[in-house]
Formats: sequence, structure tokens, C-alpha cells
Amino acid sequence: RGGAWVVLDASINASVMEMYATSGSARGGVLEANGAASVKYRTKDLLSTMHRLDDTLKSLDKKLSESTSDDEKKTIKQSINEREQSLIPVYEQIAVQFCELHDTPGRMEAVGVIEKSIEWKEARSFFFWRLRRKLAEFDFRKKIQEASSVGSGFEGMTAIGASALMKTWFIGTPGMTEDMWNADKAVLSWMAQCNQDLERKLLGLRKQVVIQEVVQAMTAGGATAEIGTAGIVEGICQVYQTMSMDDKEKLKKMLKEAIDL
Repeated sequence: RGGAWVVLDASINASVMEMYATSGSARGGVLEANGAASVKYRTKDLLSTMHRLDDTLKSLDKKLSESTSDDEKKTIKQSINEREQSLIPVYEQIAVQFCELHDTPGRMEAVGVIEKSIEWKEARSFFFWRLRRKLAEFDFRKKIQEASSVGSGFEGMTAIGASALMKTWFIGTPGMTEDMWNADKAVLSWMAQCNQDLERKLLGLRKQVVIQEVVQAMTAGGATAEIGTAGIVEGICQVYQTMSMDDKEKLKKMLKEAIDL
């Protein structure tokens, strides 16, 4: 409680941090429910709620507004006060329970401060598979980031963006669904079974980044485009001089087929 949550909040580094809570007993609020109720639901708020909800008080309020006799008003006010005093203990308990409901694992999950609630007896197994999955995911998304950062003119992906792309590839695999992305064993199995396909996707991503780099250099406009085009041609010429005869022939063939020379 208190300052501790500031240190643990997953938003500090959302790409690597996740928060979980035990089902039922876990609480994450800065204040205890009693303290929160005393701050957020003071006596005047309790009285206002009573007069809005309690039929007896609503009836007394109506009589008070319609009364013209001072003695009658005094009697009605006394009845209202007695009714309020009898209801305060009940409404104080309701207020505490209301604040308590805003600090449960279910509520924390609903507002997004934890990923999910975990049964304590299942925690060891859950975190074993979660850690294995996350280590594999972090390793592969690092490869995605490296593949997306080829060249100097193209900004590479963030870790969160790389995970999102990985999720897209997962969902696009036949038999996989978005709900299964949260199943750690299913993701690990997918990564093992589709390893070759994932490597091909990485090569495809790297190729797309290189293409964007070349297009950006050649279509920048003005002298920049001219210099970029000249630089690309000169670079190809320099590499061409270092190639073997077989590689030179392959390059010639690729250029002829690509631009219909």
C-alpha cells in the first residue's frame, strides 16, 4: 500500500512488466477501505444518500416542506434527526463495503492495473509457463526489432510493437485465435512448430525494411533524391566488384527480371 504501488506499477515499463494478484484476498489500494470511506464518503455524503434512498426520510422531507406550523416543523425535524442517527451505522458499513469493492482483484483487472487474478495453489505452475513463454517471446521480438532497424533512415520497432506484430503472425496461423495468445503453452508450441515459417517472416520483414529505405532515398525530392539514387547505384557497383562470377550473373538476372531491362 501507499508508495509501494508506485514502484510496482506495470506502466513504468509496459514492455517487460506485468502485474498479477491472488484471487479473493489481494488488495492494491493506497488506503484501507475504512480510510477511503472516511475520505470519500463523509457524513454529509451519507446523509445526502439517506435522503435520496430512504422512503421514511423522503416522506418526512415532503411533510417538512409542506408544513406551515413551527411546532410541527420542529417535531418533523426531530423525527428526521432520529431516523438519520439510526441509519448512519448501516450506511457507514455500506460505504466501507462500496470502497472495498473498488479494491478487489476483479476491479483491478477491469481497470487494467493487473493482467489477471491467479489462484494461489496454481501460481507456481502458471508462472513457470509464463516465464518460459515470455523469455521465448522477448528473444524473438528482439530479432524482429533487429530486422526492422536495417539502415539509418528507417526507425525500428519498439518492443511493444514487435510483440504486436508477433501476435498478428500468431493469429494469422491456421488454428490459432486471439484468445489463444494468452495461453502460454499454445504460444510456446506455436513457436517451436512454426520456427522455419517465423524465420522466413523475419527475412521478409528485413526485405521490406530495405525496400522502404531505398524508396525513401530515391523519392525524397530535390537534390536529396538525386544524391540518394546516385549513392544506391554506386553502392551496387562497389559490391558488384567484390562478387564472384556466379553471384554477378544472379544479380544481373534479378535486375533484368525486376525492372524488365
